[in-house]
Amino acid sequence: MSPISETERGDVTDTSRPADWPAQRLTEARGIVADFVHHPDSLIILACRAIATLSPEEQERREALALAGLLICLSNRKPKGGAA
Repeated sequence: MSPISETERGDVTDTSRPADWPAQRLTEARGIVADFVHHPDSLIILACRAIATLSPEEQERREALALAGLLICLSNRKPKGGAA
């Protein structure tokens, strides 16, 4: 799993976005990961990708990617409906 690329981020000039939107998204992503019990795995994975892209701290980026990878591995092992 890799951080979100420049083209995926949508780095285009958009006057409707406030200048501090990356900091707001990072704060929101950190909140989702901190309260992971109340969020679906798919949202936590997206939050981890946001952290891995926007965080200035190398350790936090690595941990976010590791958590996302773990959740993806676990979701591949879960049965997808039906009787177990």
